[in-house]
Amino acid sequence: MATTAEAIAAFLVGAGVRRIYGMPGGGSTLDVIEAARQRQIEFLLVHQEADAALMAATEGDLLDRPGVCLLPMGPGVASAGGGVAQAYLDRAPLLVLSERSSRTSLRLAPRQGLDHGRLLGAAVKDAATITAPRTERLLRWAWNEALTSPRGPVHLDLPADEANRPARRHAPRPARSRPSEPSPSAIRAAARLLARRGRAVVIAGLGCRGARPARALQELVEHLGSPVLTTSRAKGVIPEDHPLAAGIFAGGRLEEELLSKADGVLAVGVDPVELLPRPWKAGLPVVALGEYRVGHRPYEAAHEVIADLPAALEALREALPPGGGWGLAEWAGRGGEFKTRARSLLAEAGTGRGRAGLPPHRVVEIAREVFPRQTVATVDSGTHALAVAEFWETYEPKGYLCPGGLAVTGYALPAAIAAKLVAPDRPVLAFLGDGGFLRSVGALAIAAWQRLALVAIVFVDASLSFSRIQQEQRRYAPVGVSLGAMDIPKLAESLGALGTEAETEEELRSALKDAVGTTQPAIIAVRVRPTGYRRMLEILRGKGGG
Repeated sequence: MATTAEAIAAFLVGAGVRRIYGMPGGGSTLDVIEAARQRQIEFLLVHQEADAALMAATEGDLLDRPGVCLLPMGPGVASAGGGVAQAYLDRAPLLVLSERSSRTSLRLAPRQGLDHGRLLGAAVKDAATITAPRTERLLRWAWNEALTSPRGPVHLDLPADEANRPARRHAPRPARSRPSEPSPSAIRAAARLLARRGRAVVIAGLGCRGARPARALQELVEHLGSPVLTTSRAKGVIPEDHPLAAGIFAGGRLEEELLSKADGVLAVGVDPVELLPRPWKAGLPVVALGEYRVGHRPYEAAHEVIADLPAALEALREALPPGGGWGLAEWAGRGGEFKTRARSLLAEAGTGRGRAGLPPHRVVEIAREVFPRQTVATVDSGTHALAVAEFWETYEPKGYLCPGGLAVTGYALPAAIAAKLVAPDRPVLAFLGDGGFLRSVGALAIAAWQRLALVAIVFVDASLSFSRIQQEQRRYAPVGVSLGAMDIPKLAESLGALGTEAETEEELRSALKDAVGTTQPAIIAVRVRPTGYRRMLEILRGKGGG
């Protein structure tokens, strides 16, 4: 009879898992790694446990099934907290396996005896401790729970004295739970409200990122002729060169211009974790479609439909007259006009003062010119992300990966690694600041050792710009926000990656063209002009800028 560790490996193979990200400890992690090796599951050593969680969650997000990370006990679980929390707020399916001391060891001394459940409790959907008799049932439960909307991490602890106990060997392939079909009466009520209002703006969120909901969404908006704003996480659910694509929505100041001309909003798959904590325009009716109910949110829904999202979108399209029947030909063009004006305003603001360095938006525009249409972009948190979200165009769902509600720094390179491993033939481009680069050195080493042909652009301004802007707005001294000098290309080369730097548009364009065909990681350090960041932030979010 198979051991518990072998039963875990068998279950994962049956569920389609081909890779585990993590760090070995000295207990049950070793048993799982060996059992996985015997089942041809790759174990990818990741030096920082939070990065392992980010990589596994990104893989899970891209493949629509849980990614798997394996953690050593105590400090290893504690270190993973930021990555697991990011997966929780990104609604990414993740299975977190951690080793734990045996019961005998815990009775003798509490060495590394931290309560893993309490450590990760706020960052996971649920948790359990594996015992040999319950191995099959717990794995199936955890898998399904991670995939149940809203998706997220589930944590399983594996005590050392359970890993080699006999367990049932072959678990069945896990069944995925499905959202309910839409209620016809709920769809009719939503259609009546939207038809009465006429000019609607569609706001698409992370719930639209799957292929089926994205396709159904595009069919609906083309039927209505309504402009579409997307959250950053949802970039690409409508190709951003589509005539109805109107740009990015975060619930901030900039998009108020478009919303002020609307009679209503159709919010599709929008999760409050994607939005700024500020109320939407008062009196603007919102019809919300989603697969799960949410708690606090910055708007009141006049009507809400909770159901399978593609089915709800299709039913709503069939219940509504085409946009031409409303006389909305002019309204259909408002989205493109708004996006053009917004980019012009942000480009002027982002140019800033001085001559040293490139305006951040030009870095993004040049990268978009050089890189192929099917490129997967990953973006770290930071002020540079404002320029990337607005000026990098994405043309398919999940072609743009960014941290959502937690906005953890150090996301872009781990996500790029997972994206490249999942789709080796697609170009992958990471955008990060110099502060994020410092937190990603371990991930860069992994990319180099794996010889992953990905490219990273580092926005260099030797500062934690977002915090510095907040200090300026409050008239505080700039304390704790300067990074000091570093030679990023040399650091990259010391780890086995290619490294170069650029200060002009010509240098950047040349470096990017060289990097597109590389067979190993390429890091391009671009000196940027940060003086326009504050004005960009205030245009997007208002004077508070938070």
